[in-house]
Amino acid sequence: MRILVVEDDEKLSKILAVALSGLGDVDIALSGEKALQDVEKTYYDLIILDLMLGKLSGIEVLREIRRVHLMPIIILSALSDIDKKIDCFREGADDYITKPFAREELIVRCEAALRRVGGNFRSTIYTFGRMEVNYAQKMMTVDGNYVPMNRKTYDVLELLVRNKEVIMTKQQIFDRIWGYYSQTGTQVIEINVFRLRKILMEFGLDKHLKTIKSIGYMWTEKE
Repeated sequence: MRILVVEDDEKLSKILAVALSGLGDVDIALSGEKALQDVEKTYYDLIILDLMLGKLSGIEVLREIRRVHLMPIIILSALSDIDKKIDCFREGADDYITKPFAREELIVRCEAALRRVGGNFRSTIYTFGRMEVNYAQKMMTVDGNYVPMNRKTYDVLELLVRNKEVIMTKQQIFDRIWGYYSQTGTQVIEINVFRLRKILMEFGLDKHLKTIKSIGYMWTEKE
């Protein structure tokens, strides 16, 4: 999972990145302009957005992101007036946290926002039979033994098991792993699914990786 922190206070942005590192990989944008550039290149599962950013305001960043993306966006702001909150929610914010805030409150609100889009993001390990996928260490083991695979193949596996029993379209997979504006062709999905299926076949697990013709792929625990 990947999180973007948009905060022009460099010290606070680093504190937020450390606080959220247990949920996934965290990138930092110190301006609204940089945030929009990052969102063009990378699919983020969650965005933490400050309102008072300088040249390009947080509300403008929110509005631009919402033109294309639907990932959860949580507003952080020292502004507590109700009209500002209403404006943010109308523009597509999922939550609004007033500064100062407790680290624990931020984390549980992030977890709640992520749960709403699917998946148990509190857990860092997925276990199914002999297989274990460790999200924090970015690795898969079978019977406790490390199974080597390249990073993109692992990313496909993690995305599918995080969303088990849900069909992930090829476009969703491409956007989340390679990025919305990636110049890479979508054939990289088939290549990495082929590699993943070959690995799973060694352990009799390939039957749980389903191809949904003309749509995408799904991880299922059903036989």
